[in-house]
Amino acid sequence: MPIVAVIVLSAAFWVAYWFIRMGGVDHFRERSALRQEEARKARAREIGRTACLRAVDDPRDAATILMLLVTRGGDPTPEQLAAIEQTMVETFGLQAEVVERMTQARFIASSAESFEQAATIFADLFKERLTTGERLELVHMVREIARLDGTSPAQTEAIERLEQNVGFPPVR
Repeated sequence: MPIVAVIVLSAAFWVAYWFIRMGGVDHFRERSALRQEEARKARAREIGRTACLRAVDDPRDAATILMLLVTRGGDPTPEQLAAIEQTMVETFGLQAEVVERMTQARFIASSAESFEQAATIFADLFKERLTTGERLELVHMVREIARLDGTSPAQTEAIERLEQNVGFPPVR
């Protein structure tokens, strides 16, 4: 038993010696700083990935992006593209700018990870700039585009989350 005590005390002495005299404290500080730096870089990468989405400041463009993303796999069919363009002309009044706005919306939609990510980012924009009726119309437009290809359960769930994000309680 005394031998075990000697071994344990010797180990404790050398751990304390290393910790105090040989830079053990600095080692732990460096590891903590590295973890903080990695977390900062991860946040910066996330902000960089969503920069295109965060740059959108017109609810019409945001709605167009959501309509493009709600399609299955984010790749709209020609019928869906035609319906989106028709919505842009009839609802948004963008007759002269359809081609430019659609090109820009497709580029921004390609940088989004998912419909849910874009809907979450655009939720504050919709709440600030759209009336309740306009937000209802937005949800209806997105639903109609999804319905053209046959709404999947994932699309239905994503649209329900959009409703919640823009301020409508879940319907049960």
